[in-house]
Amino acid sequence: MQVEKLLNNNVIISIDEHGNEVVVMGKGIGFQMKQGMSIDQQLIEKVFTLAKTDDKAVDTRYLELLEKIPLELLSVTESIVSLAERDLPGQLHPSVRISLADHLFFALERMMQGQQVKNAMLWEIRQLYPQEYRVGLEALRLLKEASGIQFGEDEAGFITLHLVNAQLNEDMNNTISVTNLIRDIVQMIQYQMEISLDDKSPDFQRLVTHLKFFAHRLIHKTTIESDDDSLFISIKEKYPKSFDCTVKIGQYVEKKYQHVMTSEEMMFLTVHIERVRRAAHS
Repeated sequence: MQVEKLLNNNVIISIDEHGNEVVVMGKGIGFQMKQGMSIDQQLIEKVFTLAKTDDKAVDTRYLELLEKIPLELLSVTESIVSLAERDLPGQLHPSVRISLADHLFFALERMMQGQQVKNAMLWEIRQLYPQEYRVGLEALRLLKEASGIQFGEDEAGFITLHLVNAQLNEDMNNTISVTNLIRDIVQMIQYQMEISLDDKSPDFQRLVTHLKFFAHRLIHKTTIESDDDSLFISIKEKYPKSFDCTVKIGQYVEKKYQHVMTSEEMMFLTVHIERVRRAAHS
């Protein structure tokens, strides 16, 4: 690989064998290097594809971060993303490297200044996104190894929201709205069905995953439709109690979000409610 752009002594922009712009990191890898020079392979510590978005201002911000963020923090960011890509379902939007690096940079600055930010949604985050939250907790360990600073669980919650953002390709405000909607629906299910849900069970996690993407579609005013109502009618008749719960949720969603749930949405939600109902009584 050759130097395309030198950001600092530890970070170089290059082109890989597939023609993609990549970030090449390593202590002293850019020292006395110039454009077009070959990169010393023995100095390379990490290589990852340069995150690109449709927003030029965001892309510019990322390059600025790469220039000034310490190598250790860039390495931690990449490790967190790799961990999330390994352990979480679906794909993460590449912009997660930008948002996460930016967030961690300022979070470390605040901690060094003695400023701690409380996460008002920590309880909801822990309950609704347990897989993402586990990655967030592991991220705290990686941050301590790199910086010597021990963050509290509030920070694990913030990291979790960035990972959820990347799963949905959302901004933070919409992710918070999605989280609030999921919380409200989960509470309605527990109240209407008179059950206590186990947030560690596979059925609960499947329910939350379903609600996550349902809420995403609702916020963006997109729906899923089906021309075949036979399965909907079958589900409605087979699981009447769970369907009644779905109807009440539909009334809530229509009142608060002006969204009328389609038969397809009601059918899938009914199935998920029935699964957690059975699990709670087993």
